[in-house]
Amino acid sequence: MSHGLIIVLMIILGIGLWQVKKYHRAVVNQVAHVWITKNAFEHTALGMAIVSPDCRFLKINRAYGEITGYTRPELLKMAPKDLTHPEDQEKDTPYLQEVFAGNIHSFTTVKRYVHKNGNTIWVRSTLSAVRTERGNLKYFVAQIQDMTIAKNAEDELRKSRDNAEVLARTDYLTKTLNRRAFIERLQEELERTKRTQEGFAMILVDIDYFKKVNDQFGHLAGDYVLQKFADCLSNNVRPYDFIGRYGGEEFIICLPDTDVEQVALVAERMRESVEALEVDYLHAQIKVTGSFGVAVYDSHSSDTLDELIEKADGAMYVAKNHKNTVYQWVS
Repeated sequence: MSHGLIIVLMIILGIGLWQVKKYHRAVVNQVAHVWITKNAFEHTALGMAIVSPDCRFLKINRAYGEITGYTRPELLKMAPKDLTHPEDQEKDTPYLQEVFAGNIHSFTTVKRYVHKNGNTIWVRSTLSAVRTERGNLKYFVAQIQDMTIAKNAEDELRKSRDNAEVLARTDYLTKTLNRRAFIERLQEELERTKRTQEGFAMILVDIDYFKKVNDQFGHLAGDYVLQKFADCLSNNVRPYDFIGRYGGEEFIICLPDTDVEQVALVAERMRESVEALEVDYLHAQIKVTGSFGVAVYDSHSSDTLDELIEKADGAMYVAKNHKNTVYQWVS
């Protein structure tokens, strides 16, 4: 064998060995990639699943079962829809339609699941489509993250904010609107009336001889009387009427869509209810009366808010001269 042929054979052999090593490395890398992917799927904290095009579970990881409470064999007999809260059943439907149409690749929703123990849990659900080279849907990769703690915290925060807003608008003692909140609401009613040309009425009421209650029974008794007095007024109004504590022992009531005759009847009914009120405090029975001033805003009125309140206040001032009576402002 010639020296040149030996060299050629050695080169060919070297190339062959290099190709073998290259193939070996590729196989090792592929195996490593499969191993990493499999372990990432199995051990991630996210619930992960492979879902068929007809939306049945094909493969489930450990976290998916931990989040939902079901075992893998149980889940493999189910579909994601079987876990979804009845009220959220159709939440994914429009997005799924877009995926099947090829308009979107994936989507995320926050919805409720029903845990195996019956409890409602919140999950952030992501569904991604995997397609063949020709674009046909092969399967879905589903991911869920337990959002129950975060959602509950969010709900509690919202409730706290709502409660804080209510407290900021409410008189702490009588649970009626405070003066500022009442004026804001009254301004809204005034604007509404200007648009609809429908009038409203207002009643301003003061507890008669309230100082005597405080002097004779103490301020705690006075506070209790204020609460019962406010309850008595509230029991004589409609759900859409609103009451505010205007100051001290004065209360103000707005009655939308109420004319002169109607407000006179309401005010008289309130006066009679207050007159019949007996407040039991410790071993004493405390009786009070009220002086009611009435004013009406109709489609012909041009009064400002302050002018309207001033008219009701003027009517109440006249009523206070007689005590336990209703007086209506007359222009």
